[in-house]
Amino acid sequence: MAASWAEVLDLYGRALLDVERGFDDGIVAGFSFEIPSELGPLPAELAGVAASVAALSARVEERTRQAMHETAHEQAAVTRARRQAMRDRPRAKYVDVSS
Repeated sequence: MAASWAEVLDLYGRALLDVERGFDDGIVAGFSFEIPSELGPLPAELAGVAASVAALSARVEERTRQAMHETAHEQAAVTRARRQAMRDRPRAKYVDVSS
């Protein structure tokens, strides 16, 4: 993993941009990023960069929520359509063909 806050913020920002581009391209990808615990406090000179990355993270989080909401609505529509198709399907009629 990266050794400095500058590297970590850069890597995290790039990972978030990849996720955001995936949303734009219709590609859902997994996301996993862990900030190393041994970095210590954030240097004051990186506060602006960290704020930008945090804003990007919030934007990606909101897009993720929206995608989850849309998926839930689509799943509900499929469930309703399946139920309706089952109700509208004609009842099976069995004919004894062995007689």
